[in-house]
Amino acid sequence: MTSLSIPATMDDVTPEWLTAALRERGHLREARVVESPRERIGAGVGILGELARVTLVYDRDEPGAPKTLIAKIPTADPGGRGVAHMLGFYEKERRIYDELADRIGVRSARAYYAAGDPETVQYVILMEDLGGLRLGDQVAGASAEECYTLAREVGRLHARWWNSPELDALDWIPRGNDPVNLMAAVAFAQAVEPFLQNFGGELTDFEREMVLRYMHRMNPMQDRFSGAPETLCHGDLRLDNVFWGSPEGDAPLTLVDWQIAVKARGPYDIGYFMSQSVDPAVRKAHERDVVRAYHETLLEHGVRDYPWEQCWEDYRMTVMWCLTYPVVSAGSIDLANDRGVELAKAMLRRSLSAIHDLQAYEVLDTLEERPHPLILEAMAAAQAQG
Repeated sequence: MTSLSIPATMDDVTPEWLTAALRERGHLREARVVESPRERIGAGVGILGELARVTLVYDRDEPGAPKTLIAKIPTADPGGRGVAHMLGFYEKERRIYDELADRIGVRSARAYYAAGDPETVQYVILMEDLGGLRLGDQVAGASAEECYTLAREVGRLHARWWNSPELDALDWIPRGNDPVNLMAAVAFAQAVEPFLQNFGGELTDFEREMVLRYMHRMNPMQDRFSGAPETLCHGDLRLDNVFWGSPEGDAPLTLVDWQIAVKARGPYDIGYFMSQSVDPAVRKAHERDVVRAYHETLLEHGVRDYPWEQCWEDYRMTVMWCLTYPVVSAGSIDLANDRGVELAKAMLRRSLSAIHDLQAYEVLDTLEERPHPLILEAMAAAQAQG
């Protein structure tokens, strides 16, 4: 248990605080941080977090002490911060970096320090600086080669946890239909009106109706995602969270941002990436082969009783579900964030294209309309006021 205060802003990440944090976790012994100039990074990328690269100047040399690191704290934007806290994202990510990152099954950024307080919604993670690696750019989109690489690496991650008894021990990582994740429907409902006001011009009449139909079927869809087989999914597998390579040169990619990690069916991650981070022309040319590469990787690493046909249908269902991300992002984003707005538009365009190409909206006809109780309460209150 840490006795350190948790920085409320980046201004609180001082040399004295950094010294104490690094000493507490054994990354410093004798040296002391005397200067810590920082540079904000990830504007429009870390939608739910604020990131800064911190340069560490010590009063003496100490072998193994980090020369730079990345500090991450919750976003100052009330909308994004509120959604992330409601869904438990900050606490989950802290624990993954603290307790799981070194055995998760894929190369993940390493943490020097992590702490949090759910009551005040104050969190901090100090992680290794991956600035020497190439960071994906979700606005630009992934290449076909990157799609195949990611499918195989994520296949290894999923095979590591596939129907594993170890998943039950991770009771702080929810399943898709656990109460905290069912609240995603509420977050979606809260975002729909500002989303339609600001981005409705990007939609056809059919698509506007589809958004509203989907909103009342989100929870039944989460029930389907949560049936066996299940594995550990990254949950936010978009290109902005992928660094290509690793500092040691021993891995083809390194993943960051585990806030939305979830226990669910594996194609959840693949469908999210392909429908949000890949331009339609690239996706359509390689989509089935990429999902095949993922499925073959599962089989190569010991997964059984998961036929290709099931994998493909789970993938299609994921593509429909992932309409959640552009709607919630666009409905809560600060419109002054130019890069964030550009990203939200790219996610929306790609998501709708994938839904149409796969006719993924057909899944809505197989689901009962079951609005979350809090959505019904909000609708009743709005009618009473109107």
